[in-house]
Amino acid sequence: MPDTPQLQVQCNATIGSLFIDATFSTTHPWTVLFGPSGSGKSSLLRLIAGLWQPRESRVLLGTNDITSTPAYKRKIALVAQQPALFPHMTVRQNIAFGGERNNTEAIGQALELFTLNVLADANPATLSGGERQRVAIARALASNPRLLLLDEVFTGMHRAQRDTLMQQIRTHCAARNIAVLAVTHDLPEALEADEGIRIESGAITSQGTPHNVLSEERHAWLQSVISMTEKP
Repeated sequence: MPDTPQLQVQCNATIGSLFIDATFSTTHPWTVLFGPSGSGKSSLLRLIAGLWQPRESRVLLGTNDITSTPAYKRKIALVAQQPALFPHMTVRQNIAFGGERNNTEAIGQALELFTLNVLADANPATLSGGERQRVAIARALASNPRLLLLDEVFTGMHRAQRDTLMQQIRTHCAARNIAVLAVTHDLPEALEADEGIRIESGAITSQGTPHNVLSEERHAWLQSVISMTEKP
């Protein structure tokens, strides 16, 4: 089984009012791209996915230069904060659309992994936000990507729900050597990654273990937790 593919990104381009000057490589199975809103996180995911292709950019996945490769041929799956499900399809049909539609075994595995069996014939309009997000992730993984991009997909979830979903994704991706790059500005979520990359105003400012890269934020967060527990 091949190793988890390394991602290499270089971008020197303007989008809107933001100039992105970012170069980085991922070296671990689960990498988090951490930074404030408007720092360029989502734009970089769109670049990697092939949905934004500025001239001054380069993207490599493993040994393959995919800079000019169309999005649908990149073997990269992107899941956004707001899941875009097909409203006229059932949960099962949405998941099947992401992969081989006649591969009932793979579809069944996806339904089971994300505990969607009882919702298989439901319409997306009847689902909760968390359920819709699970369907979107299951559909993305059904395409058997080499790289999974997660753009703030855990926002608004309760911590227990988020932790369960993260573990389900980790288990699936680890078994299939699928690399994960997740965007977030949530500190507890970022600290659970294997690797952290900080981006500020379009520039990569640090990379390493999440606890080192986010040491200032972690210290401030711990202090706030301590002060709250000490209140009478």
